[in-house]
Amino acid sequence: MSKYVLSVIAAVFAVTVFAGETVKLPPPQKTGGDGFFAVLNERRSLRKFTDATVTPQELSTLLWAGFGVSGSKDRRTAPTAVNKREFTLYAILADGAYKYLPKTNELEKVSSEDLRKFAQGNVKAPAYILIVADLKRAASAEYAAIDSGYISQNLYLAATALKMGSCALGSFRRDADNVAKLKAALGLGEQDYPILSQAVGHVK
Repeated sequence: MSKYVLSVIAAVFAVTVFAGETVKLPPPQKTGGDGFFAVLNERRSLRKFTDATVTPQELSTLLWAGFGVSGSKDRRTAPTAVNKREFTLYAILADGAYKYLPKTNELEKVSSEDLRKFAQGNVKAPAYILIVADLKRAASAEYAAIDSGYISQNLYLAATALKMGSCALGSFRRDADNVAKLKAALGLGEQDYPILSQAVGHVK
């Protein structure tokens, strides 16, 4: 049996072990911060971060801004074509990977492994937000790619308002080997595809 197959089996086992463990996040910040136009003016792609941990409060606000629930009937902070809401966000941290549950504002731990090497591209950061699309649910693969851009921009703006840095990673590896390992470690389905990784953290 190859080392790759063994690693995939181990990753799947790790997902099974930690399935169901959830972390309640504090309420996201929905008011205050800088003015909208000031945030637009200050938004930049920043690639150098300190080692400071992204706090639960910061994660809560970033994830909510990215694709959280913003009203009744499961309305979201970012639009999707035909309102398919085909995305799931994952927080990739040093102590493991977490699935964001927007309806309850919780993180579900899916792995205790540090998976940041699979999400980092050419930018090292304390945390990454992985945007995963259910391509079977999406209006189309093209629309899913377009829709992911709205989430990414929300993450940029929220990070800027929090005086943090962020960078959407075009260098995120989408080759079959990297995607397969990441999907196995996160317990993703065949139809789930990691479209974009976004680095977040405190700027040096």
